[in-house]
Amino acid sequence: MPVTASDPGPGMPELRTHAELPQGTLRAEWQQLLDEDPAATLFQGPRYLQAWHEVLGQRVSARVRTLHRDGRLIGVVPEGHERIGTPTGPVEVRRFLGGNEVTDYLGPVSRPEDRGDVALAYLTDLAKDVDWDEFVAGGLAEDSGWPDALRTAADTVGLVVFEEDVEDVCPRVDLTGGYDAYLERLPGKMRHELQRKARKLARDAGELELLEVAEAEVHGSLDAFLDLAAEAQPDKAGFFSRPEMHDWFKALAREFAGDGVFRLHQLQVGGMPGASTVSLVAGGEWGLYNSAFDPALGALAPGIVLVGQLLEVAAEEGCTTFDLLRGDEDYKYRFGAQDRPLRRLTLVRR
Repeated sequence: MPVTASDPGPGMPELRTHAELPQGTLRAEWQQLLDEDPAATLFQGPRYLQAWHEVLGQRVSARVRTLHRDGRLIGVVPEGHERIGTPTGPVEVRRFLGGNEVTDYLGPVSRPEDRGDVALAYLTDLAKDVDWDEFVAGGLAEDSGWPDALRTAADTVGLVVFEEDVEDVCPRVDLTGGYDAYLERLPGKMRHELQRKARKLARDAGELELLEVAEAEVHGSLDAFLDLAAEAQPDKAGFFSRPEMHDWFKALAREFAGDGVFRLHQLQVGGMPGASTVSLVAGGEWGLYNSAFDPALGALAPGIVLVGQLLEVAAEEGCTTFDLLRGDEDYKYRFGAQDRPLRRLTLVRR
C-alpha cells in the first residue's frame, strides 16, 4: 500500500498519506483510537468505512491521513476525492470518507486533547495541495470539538470557511441511570401515550412479542426487511429497492453481526411480523439505523411500540444513549429525544 509522509513543522505531528484504507497493525491502532475518542462512532472506524468503500464508494478515490507523534498514532482523517460536474466546469471536491446517504456521522478521529494539532497538521498539508477546489467537511457532530478545531486551523493556514451550516440533526435519547430513570425524566403525557399505544396495539391486533433475529438468520432476513421498508415508506421505496442497498445491508451484517453490533429485531403482533428494525450498537450507544412496519397496521403504530421496547432493551444492556440517527422525523421526538446538530463547513482557498 503506497504511503507518503510529509515533513512536519516544529512541534507538529507527522502526517502520512495512505492511498488505500490501512490494514494490519495500523488498522488495529485506528480501531483503538476510535474507542478512545468519546465523540467518535463506528461510522468513522476502519471496519465500517472499508465495507462502505467496497460496496457503495467504488467511484470515490479514498485516502486516509494518519497523524503520528513520537511514533504514536494520534489522529486519523479518512477522506474521499471526487470530480463533480458544475455549470462552469468540473470541480475537484474533498470530503470525509463515508457518503452521508448511509453514513450518519463523518469526520476525523482523535483523543480530545489532540483535536487542535490534528486539524492544524491536516489543513496545513491540505493548503499545500493543488488537486482540490473545495473541501466539504460535513457530518461533524457539533459537540465533538471538530467544527471549532477545523475553523481555527483554517484561519491559521489561510483557508476560508466559505460556507457553514447545520447539515442535519441526530435526535438522541438520554438513558443515563437506566430505563426507570429515563421514564421519570420523560414528560408524563409522552410516557402515558407510549404505554397507551402498546396496549392498543395488543388489544386490537394480538399479543406482542419482541424477537431478536439470530445471527445465523440475519443475512437471509434482510431482503424481507428492505422490501417491508419500501412498502411502508413509499417516498423512500426507490432507495430501499436499489440492489446496492440490499448489498449494503448484507455487507454491514457480515461485518458486524458476529460481534453483536448489527442487530435485527422484529415485533411479532398476533404471531406475525408487525415491525422490524436494524440497529448498530457500540461503545455504550444504541443507534437506530433503519426501521420498517406492516402498512396494514400503520394506524396502530407498531414501529413506535417497537422502538419503545428497544429503549428498554438498550438501557438493560447498559447503553447510556439511544441515537435515532439522522433526520428530524416527528416520531423521534415522542421518546423525548434531543437534537444533536451535525455541522458542515465548506473550505476554499483565499
